[in-house]
Amino acid sequence: MPPIKAIVSWPSSSPAPVVAPDPIPVPKGNGATVIQWTRGDGVATFTISGLDPAVFRPSASKDFAQNFSTTDANEDAGMFTYEVSATRTTGGTVAHDPRIENGGK
Repeated sequence: MPPIKAIVSWPSSSPAPVVAPDPIPVPKGNGATVIQWTRGDGVATFTISGLDPAVFRPSASKDFAQNFSTTDANEDAGMFTYEVSATRTTGGTVAHDPRIENGGK
């Protein structure tokens, strides 16, 4: 199963970074699934934190980077929140709380 991709971008009109899609859909029946975030327009680097460690491994990126991957157990349906902090290519860092929606087994 290929990873589910999400893009962290920071449109010039936005006060904070955004993740697309939000929520990140993990289909029912997929089983354990890799989610891969990459930087998009307006983002120099980003971090992901606050993922539930009982569901996501690893549950956070270690440092600011241009990409990050985690494995989502996807055992139970539900909505999960996490935090993305990004550094804008023009400077400045802000955090945002997007979501992941698991379909479950």
